[in-house]
Amino acid sequence: MLDEMGQTKQTFYETFTKTALRERSIPFMIKAPLPPNASNHHSKLEAFERLEAVRKENKREIDFDKERSGAMHEKYGAID
Repeated sequence: MLDEMGQTKQTFYETFTKTALRERSIPFMIKAPLPPNASNHHSKLEAFERLEAVRKENKREIDFDKERSGAMHEKYGAID
């Protein structure tokens, strides 16, 4: 892309920095297309619904201290 614009990395960086400081914004728009059949909100909602279904399925009482110590052991190993 820089070759097509006739710039080196250094000249691009200098131009970008000067424009960003002067205008207090980046000098171009950044946009990426969304996947054809997905939206971020929709997928988060689906993930939450799946989590709720698992939570409701699990009726036993949770020992939070045991869960926490197991997670710490898994992450950091035995501290003893």
